Amino acid sequence: MLTHSHMGNRHTHGDVSSDEFDVLWTETSHSLDPGLDIMTTDVVLQFSGKRHSSEETDAVLQEVLRTRLRVLESNSQNLSRLFKDMSARLVSVQAEKDCFIITFKTVEEIWKFSTYLSLGLVARCLQNFLCDATLCVDPLQLSDVAISVSVDEEHLATLYLRLLLEEGFFFGKALCDGTGEDDRLCFRQDDLLMVRDVGQDGMWEGTLLSSGSHGLVPVSSMQPLPYPFYQWFLRKYPGSAAGLPPASTFCDYPIATGTCISTVAYDPVGQDELPLYEGEEVAVEGLLLRGMNVFVGRSLSSGLVGFVQKAHVKPAELHPLTSSVAFVTEEEKAALNDINPGVTHSDSHIQMLQELELRSCEISRVYRMDRLDESDFPYMTCNSKKAVEKTPLAQRQSVASTLHSSPCHSLHRSRNTLGQSFTSFSLNDTFCNLDEFDDILEFEESEEPELCDPLLTLLDSDPSSIPPKDIGDLCDPSHSFLEVLFAGEGEDAVMLRLESVRETAKRQCMWWAQRRACFLLGRLCARRLKLSQARIYFEEALAVPVPGFLDLRLLRALYTHLTALYMKQRLPQKLRWTQERACVLMMALPDHCFCCADEFELLKPVMWRALLDGDRHLETRALFLSLRLFLQLGRHDHALPFAERLQFLSAGLGSRDGQVPMPLDLSWLLSCLYHQKYQPHLALAALSLDPLCPRTLNHALQKVEVFVRNADRLNPTWRCTNCPLSSQLRLHLQQAVDSASRESQHLAELDLCISLAWLLLLHGALEKAVWCAEHAVKVGSHVGEEERFEAQALHSWMLVLSGKAESAVNQLLPLLSSLTGSDSPAARGVVHTLIGLSLRQLGRLQESATHSHSALRIAHENGDKRNEAIALANLACLALGTGSMGVAEGFLQRSLLLFFNLGDGANEEHIQALIWMGRVLSDSGRGLEARVAYELGLLIGISVKNLRSQMTVAEILSRHYATKLMYRQCIVYYEHCVALSRELQDKRLEGQYLEILGSMYLSLNTERTSWKSLDYTKQSLRISIDLGNRQEESVTWLNAGRIYYLMCEDELADMYLQAAVRTALKVEDPAFVLSVHEGAGDVFFKGHRNRMAALPFYRDGSLPLARSIGDTLSELRMLNKITVLLMSESQHQEALQYAILAVESTAATGQWEQEWVALHRLASVHYALRHYELAENFYLQAVRCGPTDTQHRITAQYYCRTYRRLGDLTLHHLQDAFDAMGYYQLALAAAMEDTCPASRYILFMKLAEVHTHLLPDTELCEHYTHSANSLKNVLAETYTENSPVDQTQTEMYHRKSSDTNVDKKKADALTTNTHKTNTHIASTLNIDKTDTHSTISITTDKTDTPSTNSINTDKTDTQSKSSINSHETDTHRVISVNTRETGRNSVIDTDVQETNT
Repeated sequence: MLTHSHMGNRHTHGDVSSDEFDVLWTETSHSLDPGLDIMTTDVVLQFSGKRHSSEETDAVLQEVLRTRLRVLESNSQNLSRLFKDMSARLVSVQAEKDCFIITFKTVEEIWKFSTYLSLGLVARCLQNFLCDATLCVDPLQLSDVAISVSVDEEHLATLYLRLLLEEGFFFGKALCDGTGEDDRLCFRQDDLLMVRDVGQDGMWEGTLLSSGSHGLVPVSSMQPLPYPFYQWFLRKYPGSAAGLPPASTFCDYPIATGTCISTVAYDPVGQDELPLYEGEEVAVEGLLLRGMNVFVGRSLSSGLVGFVQKAHVKPAELHPLTSSVAFVTEEEKAALNDINPGVTHSDSHIQMLQELELRSCEISRVYRMDRLDESDFPYMTCNSKKAVEKTPLAQRQSVASTLHSSPCHSLHRSRNTLGQSFTSFSLNDTFCNLDEFDDILEFEESEEPELCDPLLTLLDSDPSSIPPKDIGDLCDPSHSFLEVLFAGEGEDAVMLRLESVRETAKRQCMWWAQRRACFLLGRLCARRLKLSQARIYFEEALAVPVPGFLDLRLLRALYTHLTALYMKQRLPQKLRWTQERACVLMMALPDHCFCCADEFELLKPVMWRALLDGDRHLETRALFLSLRLFLQLGRHDHALPFAERLQFLSAGLGSRDGQVPMPLDLSWLLSCLYHQKYQPHLALAALSLDPLCPRTLNHALQKVEVFVRNADRLNPTWRCTNCPLSSQLRLHLQQAVDSASRESQHLAELDLCISLAWLLLLHGALEKAVWCAEHAVKVGSHVGEEERFEAQALHSWMLVLSGKAESAVNQLLPLLSSLTGSDSPAARGVVHTLIGLSLRQLGRLQESATHSHSALRIAHENGDKRNEAIALANLACLALGTGSMGVAEGFLQRSLLLFFNLGDGANEEHIQALIWMGRVLSDSGRGLEARVAYELGLLIGISVKNLRSQMTVAEILSRHYATKLMYRQCIVYYEHCVALSRELQDKRLEGQYLEILGSMYLSLNTERTSWKSLDYTKQSLRISIDLGNRQEESVTWLNAGRIYYLMCEDELADMYLQAAVRTALKVEDPAFVLSVHEGAGDVFFKGHRNRMAALPFYRDGSLPLARSIGDTLSELRMLNKITVLLMSESQHQEALQYAILAVESTAATGQWEQEWVALHRLASVHYALRHYELAENFYLQAVRCGPTDTQHRITAQYYCRTYRRLGDLTLHHLQDAFDAMGYYQLALAAAMEDTCPASRYILFMKLAEVHTHLLPDTELCEHYTHSANSLKNVLAETYTENSPVDQTQTEMYHRKSSDTNVDKKKADALTTNTHKTNTHIASTLNIDKTDTHSTISITTDKTDTPSTNSINTDKTDTQSKSSINSHETDTHRVISVNTRETGRNSVIDTDVQETNT
């Protein structure tokens, strides 16, 4: 079985321990079961958040990551794309368990994923994906965040084995010796074999990698190679290491330098070998590799250089490689870091920034647009692609532009025929600068023309006498040497010419010319696939008696080409003589320059030998050279696996030998390769792992380019949102600024500062943008006038946006003076505009108008229509601020006409002008025209795909339609806002719009819209849950419960309300929990069904919380509501307790309104309990605490009704006619202030009855009767307008009066039996009181058996809301009057029931 160390997987991207490399060969062997099966193929990928500053798991950070994952989980497409980049298949997401469930279907998928996991790319991909704007406010804060991942590697290894068995083909290590009996293969323990399933149970076909022998092997005795990279390499590049014999033990260092001492005298047998005498000291040239039996040495006595057999020498002073990386030299490391595959190079840094849309040059030429209020656009980027393409600033060349040429030229060129002309110079041009050949160039006058052949002379040049650069292209893989010399000639002609040179060189013993001519002929033959002829030429070239190491590059090329031909033609006898030497020349000598693609054929046996011997250093050296070769050939897909393996292995080689680990950092190279392969997640992850400090400005700019390209692939709208990508870009731009500062590239530093300032402004970091612009002003002192002005204009604009108008004016006025009389009218117009905006902020409107008009005049004189339109819009904004609508409309009409003629040049300014025009038209009462202006702005935003402007205009349109009560149109635009927020991937904004849509649909009050409202509310609820915002989640649960109640789903409503309460309890804010409890109770309390369901929320939730936090007003409000609920259910005795507590609580409030209402409610409870004397007492106390302004209609009605209640109470229950008469007279006095004649009519009749039967007084009786009769005509006229209850009251009293006049005796009988006769009188009063301090609703319920009186009080902060509610037990006498107070939506319920005898 494969353990976790086999897979090379780590749960962090830290260094690899040395044990991870040894465990393959030292661990206990496990057998491979052909029937291997596992219960599940799913793998759990766990993640956790940490901070570098603490090195411990951060619970807060973990919750933020978990919340972010819940939000992103709804967009499964992005998650699937992320794991597809990481070569895994996403099965599910378990956010609460902080894990992903993934699976794999092929060995290649496991190989790639385990590689990404070991390199830290999986963790960094998740970090880039999960970190939201709350973690990325500052780049330093972002750099402190780290995500670590882990998997069950034992399970992953088991899955890897199973997939290998399913494929039926793998490379493995023998766990025991093979006997070789019958058809079985003979092998030894730890031998490497290729095993293939041939259909025999338990017996597979095996092939020894060391010898190529075949035979059957028991599959149970094989253990697959643990690193999936080995399986991939051995399958893709089959072969063997037979040509390279195993290396003998020579020294303790895998890669060493120093000197050796010969142990024997040796005369060279082969070409280019070094002659030795015993005891001679030999210095190692390049590197001495432990895996090779040959090295290149230089005799310290003779100075000769040649091949040396390790068997002929012994170590003298050897030491390991002094480089910080254990397998490459510092020069090779620097050369590799300069290779940037797939990164384009612009002519200048400013052009690159503009192409990436990171640079706007218009601040110095285009006016800025003002802001009227917060609803306007926060800024105008003024980025127009057309303007960017034609900007004169793009033509500026920076000194840094020369840095964009790669120091390492690509050797991958198309193999064109020699007949094509690649250059404009000929062979004679090659020698025009060589003074030593002046006499030879006159070859026409020579007697021996063949000796004066310039090609022969060139090829015979002594390598030590002329610089190598003059003939350095001889070994170029693209044959550039021949293309230069023989431009326009065909291959046949070239070969004839070279053959002639070869023959001449042989006759004249010009050995270097012969060797080079044979080499060129061999290359041409090899390219034409004439391999045997090519081999003859190469062998002849190698046999020429010259000191080959003087031209080391040619020697390498000869050995490489010849060895490759031997391998292709399968000539093992000859291969054994050249292969190891060719490998030594390639691997042991630094700064190797590849000459052909066939060199990889030499590196493959080295890789095989490294696998057989377990030599990690030899493997890394071979990987490094393979990587360089593929990069130079442009085969990036081939180079990527080698780069990944090299990055992994290099981390552990230093620690293996006790050194400080200094891995070869290939993060930048990997980022470029992933960028080429279109894997943006991995490209950004590798880029973020690159060292923070770029080596050069060129490197920093390339990092910016790679980042922006891949960020655009992931999210085209990332520039419009404050996402982690934005913070990372700020980090890269800041690094570029620092690099430019170190290299004194002032122009580049200025441009980068301006780009960074724009980016900071775009994402709301205004203070940092101001600082960055200020730094640009300082840098501008080192550059030209135009560049410095741009920095000053940008800084002033930033100051205006940040509210520092005074500082902006102080900076702009001297700048304006310096521009007077200059040749830059556009610059003067820009300064006038900025001064005008600053002065308007300071309230100096007249001066602001002067400067704005100057800017308008300059733009008009120069024919700059765009600036003229902006200047007119700014003047309109100034007029709008002063309320001059007509003037503003005139300016805006002219401005919009210019904008329409401009087309797409100024979209955001055009939209802003349309918004202002819509505001002017709306304020002028022309709503239809305003709507047209707004909708036109929305259409422009849609046409240019400007998401933010669309959202701004859509919100304005929604509010516009809301003022017209056109809610269906509001819904249309809010749904568009939802679509925009989803495109921007802004979940918070989406949740807000969904909540608004839910309330909009609910207001339409239909069954269909109610379901629609519920759907949007649930979507908003899901987003609130994902975001982890407990307060918003609780409120949304509450809203959903309210909707269910309105839909008559009481059980579901109660369930959602309980969920709202449970969520609120997690907030740990008692005040908020109290409000949620009360809101949940109000759903039932203010409804018409199941009102008692509100009691637990009030009594068990809100009331204890209000007492615990000392909120007296809330406590009083809860007591009043509980009292009302209990009275509505005739639980008067229990209601009495809460009513008394309410009266006691009013003392702490110090508000007479609260005490008045509580006393009245307590009196009503006593009345319902037939405690009439107590009821009278508290009614009188309530009247004493009541308002003194009786001229107010509502106050008059309250006193009228209360005194009438007291009169009825004393007359019928206390049997005190005299007190009753007094109360009736007081009620009549209050009724005189009321415009309703019915109340006065009733009171006149009551007083007439009292003075007729109980307190006989004929004069008063006639007076009251006459007064009542005088109101008959008024009541008759309003008969049709009165409610049925008013009509009933009038008819009953009229009938009673008639009966009294007809029969006096019957009246006396009625007087003595008044307690047995009940006549119901109900009066309805429509109360409409708008008071800025309190809203009072009084309800008096009086029944004979039993009645309910209640007063509800609701007071918030500075405004008290008192509600006196009464509920009638007689279902035929229930009257409800609802009055909505403007701005507060308070409901006043008035229910009146009276009983008169």
